[in-house]
Amino acid sequence: MDLSNWFKGFELGIARLTEEERKRFFAECGKNCVRNGVLPIYEKLYKDANGNMDTFFRKANELPGVSGKVVKEGQIYRLSFLECTCGLHTEGYVRTPLLCECSRQSVLYALHSLWQEHDFRVTLCCSILQGNEKCIMQIEVIQGRSQSS
Repeated sequence: MDLSNWFKGFELGIARLTEEERKRFFAECGKNCVRNGVLPIYEKLYKDANGNMDTFFRKANELPGVSGKVVKEGQIYRLSFLECTCGLHTEGYVRTPLLCECSRQSVLYALHSLWQEHDFRVTLCCSILQGNEKCIMQIEVIQGRSQSS
């Protein structure tokens, strides 16, 4: 069986899921992807920033293909990715922008891994699969958790 034909069905299947179902589905995919990929890079950046979010997002500019911006100190940030590095897309299997939920979930998982005491809202502003030049995600710190939870 030609894998590209299988992925056509995959695209149709994820299109039939509700937004909430896609979030749950891609949360697992994104977690797996980030654990086996960029999480060590983010962990080093976190360590180099001494856990300071503002510094972390400013230092993200040092990573190849990534741009970080502090929109509002301690509260709102932006991460931009200059290319899509998802193998499902780069290998030509998946073209639907619905796949970008996986990237959003991977960023959310990475943030929760680094700052376990915070909750975040990650919003996909635009993506390469939507026809834009880059992927931009806005990250908002939405609350602090107590140390005991």
